[in-house]
Amino acid sequence: MSAREIVIRLVFSTVSTVGLSILFYIRPRRLPLATLGGFLTYAVYLLVHTVLASEFVCNMLASLAGALYAELLARRTRVPVTVYTIPCVIPLVPGSVLYRTMSSLVQSRLSDAVTYGLNTVTVALGIASGIVAGSVLAILYRSLRERLRNRRHPAESKS
Repeated sequence: MSAREIVIRLVFSTVSTVGLSILFYIRPRRLPLATLGGFLTYAVYLLVHTVLASEFVCNMLASLAGALYAELLARRTRVPVTVYTIPCVIPLVPGSVLYRTMSSLVQSRLSDAVTYGLNTVTVALGIASGIVAGSVLAILYRSLRERLRNRRHPAESKS
């Protein structure tokens, strides 16, 4: 993939993140950080995709990065994590492959529909597993941090 194609993909993924974030009523003051999340998530996807060919792994690692970014920002800005998670994964959603799946079904090309459908499911499972892994890691981190804090200051944890 050429540098020009990478820049074009990043620009369009960022624009799509902005558009869909507005559609999902992300508040204007949260829009820049949400858009940055979509940009970073797709940049991670492109980076991993240059090394690995597995769509599942590429989407899982990219959505994991997006989920961790969303968890961090949600804690910092005191908003629900979905405010940032949804814009982060928007660029990863396999819209064109899903369209080809439906088109093949409508045109009775079942072999193509199965091929595209399996690709769609693989990407969707990669995205979902990355989000779940990011959420679990964030929960484990907060739990571990709380345990360490309680060990250092046991009197504070009793009140």
